[in-house]
Amino acid sequence: MYPIIELGPLNLGSGALLLVIAVFIGHTQFERIAHKRGGDELEQRARRCAPFALLGAAVGARLWYGLFNWDMYSQSPGLFLALRLGDLAWPGALIGGALAGYAYLRLRRMAEVTALLADAAALALPPAQAVAALGLLLSGEALGAPTDAPWALPLFGVPRHPVPLYYLLAALATWGMLVWFAPRVTRPGSLAMIYLALQGSAMLLLEALRVDSLVTVGGIRAAQIVGLAMLLIALWQKRAQMGRAL
Repeated sequence: MYPIIELGPLNLGSGALLLVIAVFIGHTQFERIAHKRGGDELEQRARRCAPFALLGAAVGARLWYGLFNWDMYSQSPGLFLALRLGDLAWPGALIGGALAGYAYLRLRRMAEVTALLADAAALALPPAQAVAALGLLLSGEALGAPTDAPWALPLFGVPRHPVPLYYLLAALATWGMLVWFAPRVTRPGSLAMIYLALQGSAMLLLEALRVDSLVTVGGIRAAQIVGLAMLLIALWQKRAQMGRAL
């Protein structure tokens, strides 16, 4: 585990490198899908929104990680600004990116394309998540609980649930379902709600198999709380749509 890739004088962990690649894939896919679904105008708006969403994701990911590792971060507040690609958390990235992107669109008076860009993001995120999950496996993160299942992987001398591989498969399954739904749903925002439901369900189920999850008071897993909230938002939105159709 923890392989290091040497790029001249720079030593970069393979997990961190795959995270950078994942961000690049997500960014380029976001703009490409926006163009495919809304032409040049939507692509231009996606291009303007993306840097703010990425910045919000980075801030959210670091804040989430730091707040749930407060014993270490309170002693060295400078860690919040340190270039530590391992000290990031997906729930914070998702929340931070969504809030920053929405705030930008509102401030720039482009709220009318929020749902369209949310759908583009929903289609762009799963392949990026799959690459990032592979990086988690290579870096030994998202450590699974011990198990005697035949598909267990030996990590740190113990057969464990390969949680990163579960997340990779979940991302690919989500991607496949969204690609199938894309030409079949017409209401803006529907793909984003499907993504929330699938991602929330994956977080609810898979975080229970980890031994390194960030936890709240009482031992409740923070990512599962976010997953449940995502699922409830998607179900509430679906119910609201059905109510308007009656």
